[in-house]
Amino acid sequence: MRVQKARKYPTEKYTPKERVLRILDHQEADRVTAELGGAMSYVTKQAYFKLKHHLGLPLLLGDEIDYWPRPSSYSSWWLPPIDEEIYRRFRIDFRPVRIKLAGPFVPKKIYPDGSFVDEWGYHRRAGETYLELAAPFALEHAETVEEIENDPYWPDPEKERSVEGLGRLAKAIDDAGYAVCCANPGSGGAWETAWYRRGFHKFAEDMYFRPKLAHALMNKVTELQLAMFDMLLDEVGDYCVMIGTGDDLGGQTSGLISLEKYRAFIKPYEKRMCDLIHSKTEAKVYFHCCGNMEMFMNDLIEIGVDVVNPVQPECPDMDLMALKEKYGNRITFCGGIGSQHILSRGSKAEVEAEVRRAIKAAATGGGYIAAPGHIFQPEFPPENIAAMYDAVIKYGRYPIKL
Repeated sequence: MRVQKARKYPTEKYTPKERVLRILDHQEADRVTAELGGAMSYVTKQAYFKLKHHLGLPLLLGDEIDYWPRPSSYSSWWLPPIDEEIYRRFRIDFRPVRIKLAGPFVPKKIYPDGSFVDEWGYHRRAGETYLELAAPFALEHAETVEEIENDPYWPDPEKERSVEGLGRLAKAIDDAGYAVCCANPGSGGAWETAWYRRGFHKFAEDMYFRPKLAHALMNKVTELQLAMFDMLLDEVGDYCVMIGTGDDLGGQTSGLISLEKYRAFIKPYEKRMCDLIHSKTEAKVYFHCCGNMEMFMNDLIEIGVDVVNPVQPECPDMDLMALKEKYGNRITFCGGIGSQHILSRGSKAEVEAEVRRAIKAAATGGGYIAAPGHIFQPEFPPENIAAMYDAVIKYGRYPIKL
């Protein structure tokens, strides 16, 4: 794959990688950096194709017209790879590398109703936007540790995943001057993967009434994800600046789980992943955690999380300015630009004002990456997506004077 050399604009002092490294080290750069399709800030296929049309960009044969299912881009969220022209149009400093399936995606089981078991052993059904989880969950009726550990649908990382060519790609991106980042090699964090296999309510019951089963499932998932991180980081660890992982611990108004249960059943396994990442690379750990997750911030910092995303401002306790004042010297915030109302339904002027607000709240002193408060959904007007990134370029010049 040919990687274009990073362009340095007349008003810019740093290369994309240099800019990102300064901001991650809580220093000011020449301008605020922004993420798109790097570790977590993705675009659903509907929003993506509308954005390409808006920008006057053609569809790419293979990667987009027939992009799913493919080993390089299969995703249960139906997320196409981002066109390099979009990256350059919005001055995105990051470029992603991802672990791949070893061959074309083939469901492990297909049911008469069209639902199927995917590459992680999840029972899936195609929805309008995503591949939704379907009942019964694969391990919903497991009653013993042995049933969990020996489930036939667990992935085999060595046989079913591939890192071939990723080292060369990561080096080429690094040589071109961009910041290399890696998405989670799994399909979610340790906890999400566990309850995707078991069912949310059943796993919640396990934490209270069947703790041995809960720990067995979390341990099994963690071991598989650690194996994939090992494969990935052996290839690209020398070049990466951010490594993605995460668990959605927050709901719209509060955490989804108590701190007591989080610390007993989830935190130790997330720490194992952070420890492995930090042992194999100098890259920062990028942790995706939706919703109102402020109650977990100190714990996440304690286990080694360096960057948190998406910082949803519509949720209580997630005011970006307050979070910056409380935690900003210990963690970098990525996101914070409202998606639920402004990016999805607002005017371009309102989007621009929202970007100004986020930059003013969090960018001073570094430690802030501009990004939406969640994935760009199908209903997002392409004009608003473009307006968001254009406003980051317009208002994100250091020193911040807003």
